[in-house]
Amino acid sequence: MSEIDGFRDELASIDREIMELVGRRNKIALVIGEKKAAANKEVVVPAVEKNVVQRYVDAGKGFGVSPEAAARIARAVIDESVDVQGRIPRRAVPRKIFIIGGNGGMGRWLSAFFAERGHIVTINDVCTEESQYPVMDIPSGCRDADVIVVSTPIGISAGIIKEVLSEKKDALIFDILSVKTPIIPVLRNAAASGVRICSVHPMFGPGAASIAGRNIIVCSSGNSAAVDEVAGFFSGGTILRMEVEEHDPIAAYVLGLSHAVNLAFSGALVKSGFPFETLCTAASTTFSRQIAVSKEVSRENGALYYSIQRENPYSEVAVQNLLDALLELRRSGKDTFIAKMHEGAAWYSEQ
Repeated sequence: MSEIDGFRDELASIDREIMELVGRRNKIALVIGEKKAAANKEVVVPAVEKNVVQRYVDAGKGFGVSPEAAARIARAVIDESVDVQGRIPRRAVPRKIFIIGGNGGMGRWLSAFFAERGHIVTINDVCTEESQYPVMDIPSGCRDADVIVVSTPIGISAGIIKEVLSEKKDALIFDILSVKTPIIPVLRNAAASGVRICSVHPMFGPGAASIAGRNIIVCSSGNSAAVDEVAGFFSGGTILRMEVEEHDPIAAYVLGLSHAVNLAFSGALVKSGFPFETLCTAASTTFSRQIAVSKEVSRENGALYYSIQRENPYSEVAVQNLLDALLELRRSGKDTFIAKMHEGAAWYSEQ
């Protein structure tokens, strides 16, 4: 065995020790998470996370670890702890929850999520293959349900909600659509007539390991009691409340624009003529970070992403802003180009 191989063996031993320490840390995080769950407290506490990151940075100084690397390690460890805590079932008073579209990606995620919390889940879906929960038609499912969730494609959801309302009005009703404009009149009219109805948007996909540390937007359509009740179902996540009309203008940027940027980036790379491996071999730090996100986006639900681009009426303005900003950069002289970079930096520093 060469001297280098000996050092590599020592590194392997240290790596195992690091994993052992992370495992020990997770066990303690699990205990803390169980206490949070019992008290119905938020999993993520930003002030605590900030202290943890600083603790790693400070400790790293004494061991020759750069602040940047220490912060990245801290973030990875924190995220692991958050998911450990987020997977702890938060038991609730069992409710009968009927999920329309329950065999789709988010429908399956919601079904498992609610079942883990002790609720009784039934579903309806045009595709019933490999369904893990009892399948019912809409009239029967609505009749037996305490809570009705609409997790269907955007284009048909207004009709589905109307059908639900024709079957039952004394249940808690909410959708999880990424675009709210097509259903706002239905939601507002139902709420005005006394129905406990609101609108929800989980800001994550079906691959999420847990709800902890993830944003859930709960939109009011006029019934504040429904908003409070729905927020309770998603305890452990980070709840953001807004009026339903506020959703789409914000989503046009946090979803529509971010998707468009990454899809366009992928499209430009395809047109470059260079193989993926060639560009990755010569990758800069910025390119590597961008390619990681763009690759994930390119593998998402194409039909849903199309709807987010085309059915949100505010997406046109957001994407036009992107096109205008890109053209301005391309046409700018040196001083203007640098000024625009500083303008962006100043915007980020406003937080």
